[in-house]
Amino acid sequence: MTDLPLGMKYYLLILTSSLIEDLNDYGVKWIANEPGVAIRDVEKAFFCARALETRMPDEPGQADPRLWPELMKSIHTIRRVLDVVEKTTFDAVIAEAMETTSDIARADIRHVFEQKREAGEVDFRLHGLLNTKPDSDKPDPAVREAFMLKRARRYQSFMAFDGATLNDDEKVILNDAQSVARHIMDGDRDNRRIDALLVMGAVLIETASVRPKARIPRLIRDSFDRMATKAAMALGAIVYRDEYREFKASLGLERLDSDL
Repeated sequence: MTDLPLGMKYYLLILTSSLIEDLNDYGVKWIANEPGVAIRDVEKAFFCARALETRMPDEPGQADPRLWPELMKSIHTIRRVLDVVEKTTFDAVIAEAMETTSDIARADIRHVFEQKREAGEVDFRLHGLLNTKPDSDKPDPAVREAFMLKRARRYQSFMAFDGATLNDDEKVILNDAQSVARHIMDGDRDNRRIDALLVMGAVLIETASVRPKARIPRLIRDSFDRMATKAAMALGAIVYRDEYREFKASLGLERLDSDL
C-alpha cells in the first residue's frame, strides 16, 4: 500500500523529522538508562534515525515509492522507544487536566453568561448549570456545555483560517483537516474527532501567527515555528488516522500506545 494521500505523505515526513528531533533531544545515554527500554531497541531506534536523515525528501513526489513502507517501519521503531520514555510525563499531564477541567469549564460558562446578561439577555439554562454541584460519579453537565460553546467558537476560527502563515506541506494537511471538520459538523456532531481537530487547529493558528513577526527575537520565533510544525503533525495524526492504521496493519506492525 504505497498509494497514500498526499497529505498523509507530508504528515509522515513531518512526523519522522519530529520523532528524530525528540530522540536526539533525549539522547542515547538518557534513554538507555530509562527503565523498561531494552538497549537493543534503543540502538535500533537511533540507527533508523541516522539512516533516515540522509534519505528524507523535501517533497513527497521526489520519494521512491519504496520509501513509504520503510518510513513507517522506522516510525514504529522510534515510537516504540519514545512511548516508554514519555509515558510517565503523559500520565501526569492527564491526571492534572482531569482535576482542573470542571473548574475551567464553569469559568467559561460564567463568562458567556455574564456577556449575555450585560447585553440584556438572561440565559436560565446557563444559570442553572452554574448552580449545579459536580457529582464525582457522573459527568459534570457544565463541562459538556462549555465544550459546546468552545467548539462553536473554535470551528468558526478554524474554518476562517487561510493558512497564510503555514508552509506548503502544512497547508495540505490544513485543507484536509478543514474538509474533515466541515463533514463532521454537517453530519455526526458526536464524532469525537471534531474536538481534537479544533483544539489542534487553535494551537496551529496561534503558534504559526508568530512566524512573520520580525520584531520577536529569533530564538522565540524558532520555538514557535517548531510548535506550529508539531501542531500540523498532530492535525495530520487525527485526519489520516484510518489510513495510518491501515498502512501499519498492511506491514504487520502492531498498534502502539501513541497511535490514535
